[in-house]
Amino acid sequence: MTKNRWAATGAVVVAALAAGYPASAWYFGKQIEVAHAELDKQIAAVPYLKLVKHDYERTLFGATEVITLELPSEFFHKPPAPVVPEAPAADANTTAEANAGQAPVAAPAPAPVAPAAPLPPIQITVKSEIQHGLIPGFSAFGAGSAKTVIVFDDATQKKVTAAFDGKPPVEIQTLYSLFGGGHSTLTSPAFKFSFTGKSEGSQATISGDGLTASMDFTAGLDHYTAKGNAPRFEIVDDKGLKIVFAGLKIDSTQQRMFKDEPLLYAGTQRFTLAEVVAESTQNGGSKVQIKDFDYDVSIPVAGEYIDMIAKIGATDFRVGEQNFGPIHYDFSLKHLHARKLAALHRSGMALYSKPMAADNTQQLEQAFATLKTQVLELIMENPEFTIDRLSVHTTGGDANLSARIKLAGVTAEDFNNPMMLVPKIDFAADLSAPTSLIDTLQPGKAASEEDIQARKQVSEQAIAGVVQQGYVINDGGMLKTRVTFSKGQLLVNEKPFNPMGMMAAGAAH
Repeated sequence: MTKNRWAATGAVVVAALAAGYPASAWYFGKQIEVAHAELDKQIAAVPYLKLVKHDYERTLFGATEVITLELPSEFFHKPPAPVVPEAPAADANTTAEANAGQAPVAAPAPAPVAPAAPLPPIQITVKSEIQHGLIPGFSAFGAGSAKTVIVFDDATQKKVTAAFDGKPPVEIQTLYSLFGGGHSTLTSPAFKFSFTGKSEGSQATISGDGLTASMDFTAGLDHYTAKGNAPRFEIVDDKGLKIVFAGLKIDSTQQRMFKDEPLLYAGTQRFTLAEVVAESTQNGGSKVQIKDFDYDVSIPVAGEYIDMIAKIGATDFRVGEQNFGPIHYDFSLKHLHARKLAALHRSGMALYSKPMAADNTQQLEQAFATLKTQVLELIMENPEFTIDRLSVHTTGGDANLSARIKLAGVTAEDFNNPMMLVPKIDFAADLSAPTSLIDTLQPGKAASEEDIQARKQVSEQAIAGVVQQGYVINDGGMLKTRVTFSKGQLLVNEKPFNPMGMMAAGAAH
């Protein structure tokens, strides 16, 4: 091919790209706008969020989106107290008549207490500058990119600016893929914010070293994976309290279960902390320290049912000088009807978004009526709650508990008469604990060596009584038993339980 032909071919390619790039930018811009509209629908589905404004202005190679969200002020502030009118001043004639022995004139009835004006809702504005085309901003390859920041009202913005040393509190960078999904990164700088403490006249400070997070998502957020990391958060007040959270990490993978349930996801989520320390200098000082805290949740799916399996643990759990670690609390909720659980969640969030006065009985009853019905519908699906493992380390050995409970074959009519539920309770528990733990569970504090020995003797007598009756097995200083309740019958260590007989045996020893 001659040089002229090469030049002609190159010119054709450049011309095609020049003509095609605007068309691709328009196409991908429309695709991104549709994706944002879908996200707005999901925001509107959150009961405690209100989408009050959405402006989306698109040009050929870019767009600007402004979203204003509204949250109830009760999320962050205590509702104002009712306005109590001042008592009317005593009338001089009324006082004189009373002093003269005459019947006093009745004082005017106090004016009714007026409810305080509700606090205005809190508004947050999210601004995004979007670029689209195959090479958005000439910095990456994809359908488009966006830079998102959060803006508050003027009064709040001044406090936020001071807390973050003039830097934006949150910045989000998003690169959209050609197929509707994308990748986002979130960064937040170090901050320090002062506020009024819990006690009158006290001041507290919350500070942090910042955080980073990232998310990969598919179109419509049907599936996403997210990771987050925050090195350190600290809360300190001028009364001697200090709480430190160090080494926070979050890892989550979620899949939406149903298209028409935007808030219902299944998957896995893990939350870890390298260390938590809470200490106070008041009342002689106290300290609690937790190391290697781990909270791991998985939600497997079986048709329209889900299980929720949680594992919580820590290698160290120190209270003062005593270490109860390693500790474990593993529990699960099995056979939950997913759609009924989602309906209950929506009702609960809607209730939480509209706090009510605790003394308004009628309003509270109306609010909880729907929740009660939804809870009963969920229970009638026969879910099961299980404590898979609850273990605590003690100086005499580890104490362990496992248990499960469910209502088998329950119907709506059973709830009209609670006694009908008793024979449908299916419960089982296994417990083991060192004998030395019984001494520490006695109320009060031993004042002397004689008191310690007396407590020990009482414990030994109580243990001997239940062991003799077969309710408990003493296996080399470890007490073990199994408790079951099924079809209305209570068994302890496979024997019918007789509380009066156990008390008599204990008294005999």
